Amino acid sequence: MLKIERHNLIDQEIRKAGFVLVPDMSEMLQCSEETVRRDLKEMEKAGKLVRTHGGAYLVEKYDKGYPMELRKSYLQHTKEKLAEAAVREIRENDVVMLDASTTCLAIAEAILTRELNITLVTNSLAVCNLFSGANTGINLVCVGGTFRRRTLSFADPNTAEALRRYYADCAFVSCPKVNVEFGLSDNHISEANVRKQMLHNAQKKVLVVDHTKLEGNANILFEGLERIDLIITDQHLPADFEAYAAERKIEVRYCQE
Repeated sequence: MLKIERHNLIDQEIRKAGFVLVPDMSEMLQCSEETVRRDLKEMEKAGKLVRTHGGAYLVEKYDKGYPMELRKSYLQHTKEKLAEAAVREIRENDVVMLDASTTCLAIAEAILTRELNITLVTNSLAVCNLFSGANTGINLVCVGGTFRRRTLSFADPNTAEALRRYYADCAFVSCPKVNVEFGLSDNHISEANVRKQMLHNAQKKVLVVDHTKLEGNANILFEGLERIDLIITDQHLPADFEAYAAERKIEVRYCQE
């Protein structure tokens, strides 16, 4: 198949779903994954898409966030290990808040495996779907609002307002970027406000992030890092992060790979 034919097919697929995955395109185009990566690199230079780990996506206006399916495919094993570490913070009968990140979806899967009896408050449709057909002791609360297909989440001012009615023993958030100087940041104002409200209404505030989220900033700053009680991550923090955490008595826990 000629390169221009591959580019046209990639363009067609990415316009259908908003994203493509390298393994899927390799199979569809009957070429190597390395060839697909080179094609995506050329198409990014031409301004047709944005590459990321494992694929590429189209940027929505005013929103640089990755589509849910693309995020789910990335660092799956790492997210499972982060979730195993996070779920140890949860006790029977706790009220727990989870945001709409794929990391928190992994935490929800770990909760399901452990058969915990808790109240779970979330704005994630994926988390709700996970528990909808399961016979568990979970008291599930889904805070509604405007549905975002890109993230399979509910996020608008009504979502944040609904969260104000609940106080959690523990809130887990996994935002797109974290920075010592600027704190936690997001790509979408409504998602940022939801995460901020979850942290505000929780006794214990837990940030669960892999090492790739400790680089740079997203567009919307919503909370200072000093508000976090516990950071769970997969690799040793940079020196400035460790010094900041030690000075402010923020606990840091590394998951076991």
